[in-house]
Amino acid sequence: MIRRKGLAVFALLAFMPASSVPQDKKPLVDPVKLTFPLVEIGSLDIDGHIVGQPRARDGIIYFAAREGYLTAVVAQSRAVLWRFKTDHAVSSSPELAGETALLRDDGGVLYVVGPPGKAILKKRLDAVVTTAIRIIEGGALLGTAAGEVLALDLDGNQVWEYRPSAPDAKITAGPVPVYDREGWGDHILFGRSDGRLMAVSGKGKPTWEFQAGGAIEADPVQAGARIYFGDSDRMFYCLDAGTGKVKWRRRLQGAPLYPAVIRGGSIAVAASNSVVYRLARRGGSILSWEAIPSRMVYELGAAGSLVLVSSASPIITALDLRTGKRAGQVEAPDPLVAGAVWSSPYVVLFVEDEDSGRQRMVFLRSR
Repeated sequence: MIRRKGLAVFALLAFMPASSVPQDKKPLVDPVKLTFPLVEIGSLDIDGHIVGQPRARDGIIYFAAREGYLTAVVAQSRAVLWRFKTDHAVSSSPELAGETALLRDDGGVLYVVGPPGKAILKKRLDAVVTTAIRIIEGGALLGTAAGEVLALDLDGNQVWEYRPSAPDAKITAGPVPVYDREGWGDHILFGRSDGRLMAVSGKGKPTWEFQAGGAIEADPVQAGARIYFGDSDRMFYCLDAGTGKVKWRRRLQGAPLYPAVIRGGSIAVAASNSVVYRLARRGGSILSWEAIPSRMVYELGAAGSLVLVSSASPIITALDLRTGKRAGQVEAPDPLVAGAVWSSPYVVLFVEDEDSGRQRMVFLRSR
C-alpha cells in the first residue's frame, strides 16, 4: 500500500532544490516587493523548539522541532495546516518536494509527509546519513558517513550506490543536481570532508571530481554553467558545471557556512567570521561586506533581489545584492532561533522568549 501511494505522489513531483536552480534563467516575478519599514501583523506559538532552518514554499512554512514535530503553517492565515509526529527526536531541517516534506529523525527513520500531515513513506535507514535527503529525478539521494552515495527507490530501498576509490571521508554536502541549458539533469554533486567535490551521474557513475583545500560543508549552488561553493579553508570557488575546472577562486577571512545566494551579477556568502560577503559572479572580486552583530549567523534568506541576514542578535538586515547597500533593518521582539524566511508578502521570524523559553513565529510585512 505504501508503494502505490508513494508512486502516485512522487510521479507528480518535480523537485529542484533552491541551491541548484539554474539562476541565469529569468525567475518568476514576485508580485510583492519587500520594502521597509516592516510592521508586525501577528504571531503563532510553536510547539517545541525549532531545529535547523525552516523552509517556505507556495505560502506554506515548514519547520521541525527537536521534540519530533514537523509542522506546516499557512502564512496568510497564520494557522497550522498540519502537524506530524516522528518516532524519535529530530536534529535536522526538513526538505521540500512539491507539497510533501522529507524529514529524518535521530533514530534514522526517513519520513515523507504530505497533506494532511500523513506519512506517505516511512523507512528506517541502516546507513549513517550525513547529508540532506532529497528527491531528485523521482528517487531519493543521500550521502553517508562511510563516504557512500546512495540512491533509494520510492519504497526507500537501495537502487544503487557509488563508493569512491578513496572512501575514507564522509559525505558532508549535497545532493545538488546540476542542470543543462534545457533544464535536464546532467549529474549530482556531493561534497566530502576531505575537500573532494564529486559529480555523479543519475546512474551512480563518476562524471568529474575537484579537490578543494578544505572540507565542503555547505551545498554548492549552480548559476548558469557555473558552480559556486566554499570550503573550511576559507576559499570560495567558481567551477565549470560540466567539467569541474576552476574558473576562479577567492580567499575569504571566514569559512562559508551555508549555500550562497546568487542574484544577477552578485553572490552573497555568509561566513564564519560573522561577515556576509558580496562577491562578483564574474571574477570573484569582493564588492562589499556586512559585519553581523553576533557570532552565530543563520542561513541567508532570499527575497527577490534582497537577502535577509539573521543571527542570534534580534537585528535582521536586508541587503540589496544589486548595490550592496542596506535596504532596511528590523528588530525582532526576542532573540532569533533560525534564519528569517520570505513567504511573499511576509517576512517570517522565529524567536524565543528568554525568560520562558517559549518559541513563536512572528509575521511582518511592509507598511
